[in-house]
Amino acid sequence: MEATHYDDLSIYVPKNQLDKLINGVLQDKYRIFWGFNKGRMILNIYNSEVNNKLIFKRHKGFLELVEAKLKSPNVLKLLDNDIDFTMKAASKNSSNVKRNKETVYNEIDHFLIELSYFKKIGDEQSINNIKDKLAELTHEWNRLTLSR
Repeated sequence: MEATHYDDLSIYVPKNQLDKLINGVLQDKYRIFWGFNKGRMILNIYNSEVNNKLIFKRHKGFLELVEAKLKSPNVLKLLDNDIDFTMKAASKNSSNVKRNKETVYNEIDHFLIELSYFKKIGDEQSINNIKDKLAELTHEWNRLTLSR
């Protein structure tokens, strides 16, 4: 998997979901290390091959995921299972950008790549989530195409 950088996120992560994520990565033979920089909490999830970073802003009772640098498909899969990461990241990005045909086209392309990957590994939950998102994007694409 190529390194993927998600910035300008705002994903609510309660303690129980964070605990589940950490247990999942530890079971997948990753190590974790918490770091702190400029008031941000950085969760490094790494093994001998890759280092993934999740950057959080701390709030009372929960953390807010504000940035993610992912290099491992296994970590992305755990994030999708535990906090529905891909869908939340896409909806956050789509609400901040004026939607045009090129933006929607690029999102469709991205989700088709993701769909291909999850089909290869047989992750039915992620496949269904991505198919739902593709249906929404197709509807939006059709609306944008007809309005011009």
